[in-house]
Amino acid sequence: MQVSEIMHQGLQTIKSTDTIRDAAKLMKDFDIGSIPVYEESKPVGFITDRDIVVGCVASGASADSPVAEAMNPEFVCVREEEDIREAAKLMKDRQLSRIVVVDQKERPVGMVTLQDISNNLRDESVKGEILSKIKH
Repeated sequence: MQVSEIMHQGLQTIKSTDTIRDAAKLMKDFDIGSIPVYEESKPVGFITDRDIVVGCVASGASADSPVAEAMNPEFVCVREEEDIREAAKLMKDRQLSRIVVVDQKERPVGMVTLQDISNNLRDESVKGEILSKIKH
């Protein structure tokens, strides 16, 4: 089964120069917990609701601070034509619960989550190994 068959279609993105408030508003408006960060059509990081709460609110940062101050600069993606086992392995190896899905031109087209993998991976032994090794 390919990643494109189980991914969430469409993807909200944000610029590193946008504010943390902008990111939080996008998360609220679209009921999402993470947003890939882009600069000039290139991925530069990822910001999650946890990054905002733990990295900003808890440290007293302003909601008007740029996303770049709160984002994680690590960006991991998988191609939409990859097998979901490859996505699962990537998630396990990198300890991620979600990854961006890109097309052949490296454009973001969706996201796949640990739950998507769990719901669709048929091999129970592989599923158990992956789920047990990813931090939630």
